[in-house]
Amino acid sequence: MKKFRYFTLGSLFVFGSLAVPILWGDRLGSVLEAAPWFSSYTTWGSDGRDGRSGRDGRNGIDGVDQIIYAEGASLSFDLSGSDGRDGDDGDHGEAARCPVYWSRPEYNIYGADGGNGGAGGNGGRGGNGGNVTIFYQQPQDLRNVFVDVSGGQAGAAGRGGYGGDGCDCYDNSWRVRTCEWEEKKRSDGTTYREEKCKTRTYYCRDGRDGRDGREGLIAQDGVFGKVTLVQNYTAIPSDSPFKSATVAELHSSGVMLSKNIWRSQSGLLSKLASGSKAPNNFTEYVEFAEVPVSLVWQATPPIQDFSSAQFNLRLGDRRNISVEQTGDLWLDYDLRRQGEGYEIVVNRAIAKADATQLIRQSVSGEGRDLKMTLVDLGEYADWIDTDFRVVYRTRDAEPEFREGYTYTSRYEADLTPAYFEQNGEEFLLHLGDLPMNFKYLQSGTGVEIEVIATRSFADNSTTQTITWTGILP
Repeated sequence: MKKFRYFTLGSLFVFGSLAVPILWGDRLGSVLEAAPWFSSYTTWGSDGRDGRSGRDGRNGIDGVDQIIYAEGASLSFDLSGSDGRDGDDGDHGEAARCPVYWSRPEYNIYGADGGNGGAGGNGGRGGNGGNVTIFYQQPQDLRNVFVDVSGGQAGAAGRGGYGGDGCDCYDNSWRVRTCEWEEKKRSDGTTYREEKCKTRTYYCRDGRDGRDGREGLIAQDGVFGKVTLVQNYTAIPSDSPFKSATVAELHSSGVMLSKNIWRSQSGLLSKLASGSKAPNNFTEYVEFAEVPVSLVWQATPPIQDFSSAQFNLRLGDRRNISVEQTGDLWLDYDLRRQGEGYEIVVNRAIAKADATQLIRQSVSGEGRDLKMTLVDLGEYADWIDTDFRVVYRTRDAEPEFREGYTYTSRYEADLTPAYFEQNGEEFLLHLGDLPMNFKYLQSGTGVEIEVIATRSFADNSTTQTITWTGILP
């Protein structure tokens, strides 16, 4: 059966650029719902190009730092930071190119999009003012010194470009009637033509306008430079506020700590020449502080055994000092004032090794009478503070194939003084009193008892671990 197709409406579509069919997108979802028999659309026109982003403004240059000697003559210094440059504006997005078309083609069309506007360039930050130190003898000499340590202004942020216009439709929808002649046969074998027509609706959607570009970021103005005043000096002395020294050095000759002392003040503008551009707050040099530190040995062991023990000394702004003793030689000391300085008085001294001389002497008793006795083989058991932590494990019933017997933790905690006692160099731990199930304390139970002892002397501490694995008696 032959068919001959023709249209009742012209559908010629005139483009200035090639029109390409593409798959239906989300943007035409509503159209697809209205005309589900269509599966594609044709782009009308060409998208506009995005505008270029503006260049960032150049940052201002910081003012130079300057040392000034005020001796009565008039002096003027411009140490200001320079201004930042403005950011450039972003270019406008290009409008879509929209050729004229003859109305009502036999397909859906989507207008081309406009280009996005370019982002504005960021403004350049203002340069900071230079720092200045002024040495002077007489306060009136400062009245002849003009300084400008102001910061530069930030550059303005560039404006974003406008988005370009998209292509707008001439008609949002239209109907096209399509007719066909269908050739049919009669019962006697002769043929005839029958006209069949149908009407379909097509749609046009406007192209998207381009987005406007964002504004550039606002920069910060430069800040004032700092001003320091130093009276009765022509240079700032070199100081040594921190030193490390041994017992031998401190005992034989002592050490000298020194520090430049400063303080923050206000009222600078009233001291300088009229019109000066500076912050009203300033830093003033107060003095060069020197503090001697020595050591007095009052401990029982000879000082020669501890001559290499080391102290870290630091001098503070109020002539106070902080002391830290380091290393494996432990000293118990006091710090006291002595005239304009300080004395470190050593009262007791031990080596770190003296604090790790604990051994297990015995495990005795059963049940709630289970005890462990430890003995300190060192000479200073009464000087050393001792705390204990106990981990109590019981042996699992069956050994593992490769590892042998394994153990399960039943109790782990720091011991309060109620669970142990010290008699000289001997420590008695009452393990049977620990709050755990009695069955883990019964005779014949395989256990692993781990005792972690923390030994402390003065500001120092260390740990020692004693482990016993066996069968409870």
